[in-house]
Order: sequence, then structure tokens, then C-alpha cells
Amino acid sequence: MTQSGPTTFNPLAVAQHTLDAPLAQILADRIQCDGPISFADWMECCLYHPQHGYYRRGKPTVGRDGDFLTSPEVHPLFGAAVGHVASELRRQAGNPQPFQITEIGPGTGALAESILRHLHATAPELAAATRYRLVEPNAAAAEQQRQRLLQVHSDRLVDQILSIDQLSGDHHLVIANELLDALPVHRLSFSGGRWTELFADYSPALGFHETSAAVSREALLEPLAGITPADGQIVEVAPDRASVVTRLANAVADGGLLLLFDYGYPRDRLYASWRRDGTLMTFRGHVPGDDPYAHPGEQDITAHIDLDQVDEAAQAAGLTAMPALNQAEWLHNLGAAVLPAVADAQVDTGRYLAARRAVETLTEPAGLGRIAVMGFSRGSIAPLPGWTAS
Repeated sequence: MTQSGPTTFNPLAVAQHTLDAPLAQILADRIQCDGPISFADWMECCLYHPQHGYYRRGKPTVGRDGDFLTSPEVHPLFGAAVGHVASELRRQAGNPQPFQITEIGPGTGALAESILRHLHATAPELAAATRYRLVEPNAAAAEQQRQRLLQVHSDRLVDQILSIDQLSGDHHLVIANELLDALPVHRLSFSGGRWTELFADYSPALGFHETSAAVSREALLEPLAGITPADGQIVEVAPDRASVVTRLANAVADGGLLLLFDYGYPRDRLYASWRRDGTLMTFRGHVPGDDPYAHPGEQDITAHIDLDQVDEAAQAAGLTAMPALNQAEWLHNLGAAVLPAVADAQVDTGRYLAARRAVETLTEPAGLGRIAVMGFSRGSIAPLPGWTAS
């Protein structure tokens, strides 16, 4: 999603919220019955409740009709860039057949469609050999993705599974675009020389609000070792994110690639003392916000990821990290391979200008351009497009 940085949010301020969403009453009843819940539990429920969670309710989340834009929705050239990487990856692997591409959290299917269209247009033999797998737990979204891809690719070469736990270790290219920043986070606050954890509470008089208590488990403090926080600083930590990265890494075949795109910073920048309010943001109707307790289940909640945590988990699973890049650098390196040539403007000026505008959006330093591009290979492979200039 396009982000311009978090807005200021006072986590201990009382927020008056009416129970105006189906999930609000469920959460209020749960808290009144069991007591305050961790912010990770709140975020998990708001995003992934089976019926009323933001990503499970059957309404658009991504794109012009949703609440935010991701890179694949901006222009097909983003998928073309990934497709160009896939072509070189397969060549280096000895042209395996089938060539397995797996995407985690496909959203509208825009990335899958643009990758496959690029392969059909530029590498028909590879397109014919490509089996594209979508990992999507929502049945309605999965069917919409499948129908979209069947307009491009053969029915026998598109399949879907519900969970990354069903993945075997034979996938040549595993892709996840803005997956990790949607995983639930715990929120911690530093005050009086110690860390406390922020919990979601509710009362009829106060509505949903935050309270602080002792940190619920020691693992939450591990990434903060060596950090010198400021008094009043807030951070987000997600110890369970490492296990997700591990499972994705275990799905990568020898000579294959795990390719992740996400907003994040190295640990020393993510938890720097000047980043006093953390990175938590909400999105609703393409408008960023700072109140995660408003409209439960009806707005996106996201937080930047710890890039060191991802790197450590991937390498512990046997993968080799490629040089760190942001999306602007990666796309600029790929530019000559995926953008319409200037000469093509004589043929289709509108197409060329649209692509140029898309490049500006996708590489904007304050927006999509600062997304981290994380590549991890299994085994030794030569430098891939994007990590070397075209």
C-alpha cells in the first residue's frame, strides 16, 4: 500500500467508539468476559476474523474500489519486472518443467495476471511450462483470483491452496507482496526505565481504549536488546513473523528464490529513539489514519517490519540473502528490460506515457519506492535482474 509515514497516535488516550461494526460487539463481549487482550489479538481479530475480519469479509480491500493501492495495482509493469526475474531464474535452474511460481496473499490477482501476461508475451515456452499456485484462505477471493487468471493461463496450470503449511519444498519462485506488514504485532511502551505492553480494553463508559501491563512474554523483548529507547517510545514487535518466513523459505526448491516486498527498516532504524510513536497505521477509503480501535474489521491495520528479523529467519532456514535494495533501486535496475522503449511512443504514445507515470509512482522515495525488496536464494545462483543493472 502507498504509505507516507505514520501519523501521531497517543496509545493511552481514551477513544470513544460506538459498536457500529459487527465485529465491534464481538470484541466488546470478549473483552468484558475475559479481560483486556493483547494488541496482537486485537489486530488478528480485526484483520482475520472468519466472518467479519477485514481480509475475510468479502469486500474489496486493494485497488481503486478498496482502501489502498499496492504496486501490482498501479501498473502491470511491476508484474513484468517479477516475470523478467522468473525468466532468468528458470534459465539458471536448467529450464525445469513445470516451473512452479507460488504467490502468498494474491489479493485481487493483479500481480499473478501481469506476471503471466508478461511471460506469454515475451517467453511463450516458459509460460507454457509455468504452474502458478495461489495461497489464499478466503474461498470467495480465491475463486475471483482463479477466474481472473483463467483468462490468461490454462486451467490445468493454475491451482490454489489454503495455507502456507500445505506448501512442499519444490517451488522455484515464492512471492509475497506486502504480506508480512499485515501480520499481527504486539505494541510495547517504554516508560520509567522499563517496557510495558499495551492491551486493548473496553467498557461501556470509555469504549475501546488501551491499557498497559507487564509484558506478556519475554520473547517480545528479544529484538529490543541493545536498543536505547526514549521515554514514552512505542514500538511494534512480531515474534511470530519469523515462523512465517521460515515456512516460506522451506517451500523454496534448490536453485529457487524467495522474493518478498514490504515496508520495513533494519532493527536499528525501526526502533530508533527518535521514532517515538512506532509505525502503526490504518487505511480506510484510501485515507491513512492513526486509530486502530475505530471501525473494527472495516479498516486495514499495518506496521513496518523488522528487516533483520526476516533476514535472520530466511538464512536460518538455509537461504542466502541477496543484496538489500528498495523498490526504486530494483525497478530502476530492471527498467530497460520491462519498460516500453522510447521509440515505441510513435506506435502507442498513451501506453508509453502511462508506463512512465507508473514508474514515477512505483519509485516515489516517500511512497512505494521505499518498499524493501528482499531476495533469498536456495543454493548458489548468479546475480538476477534487478540486483544488477540491465
